[in-house]
Amino acid sequence: MSSVFLRSAGIACTILILAGCAARKPAAITEAQPAEPPKPVACQPAKAGDPMIGTWLSNSRPRDVSGDMQSLIVLSADGTMSYESLLKIGRKTRPALRETGCWSVADGIYTMRTTKSAGEPVDANDPIYLNRYRIEKVEQSKLAMRELKSGGILLTARRMPAGYRLAY
Repeated sequence: MSSVFLRSAGIACTILILAGCAARKPAAITEAQPAEPPKPVACQPAKAGDPMIGTWLSNSRPRDVSGDMQSLIVLSADGTMSYESLLKIGRKTRPALRETGCWSVADGIYTMRTTKSAGEPVDANDPIYLNRYRIEKVEQSKLAMRELKSGGILLTARRMPAGYRLAY
């Protein structure tokens, strides 16, 4: 091939490449719009005199855990709740959960909806933050509920004075 042909072919290729670059639109840089924060869940006040209102302490031995679990549930009249648990294995005590949210009772079913875990907002659509129990017994000083899951555990609790805290 002649050098004139090669030079002409090189120039033609260069022109095509430059034409392609000139025809391209510059990439538009857009800032990501922040997602709207989720609307806070509004708790519904409990029925006046609801026997569930109060501070409840349960002690259990969860399946597949070699320790004892203490759980403290505070159910307020305004429909808010707090849930805190400790896991005791031997002489060691470890905090397990600290959650807040809403609670309700309808047709004998206690529903606990977590809105914050460890002080941070949670995904309201995540089913792990919705727990439901069938109330088996609620008395002045004793509460018994069963998880609405296949093989759900029985949770028994005793009423504690207002302001009671778990010992760390």
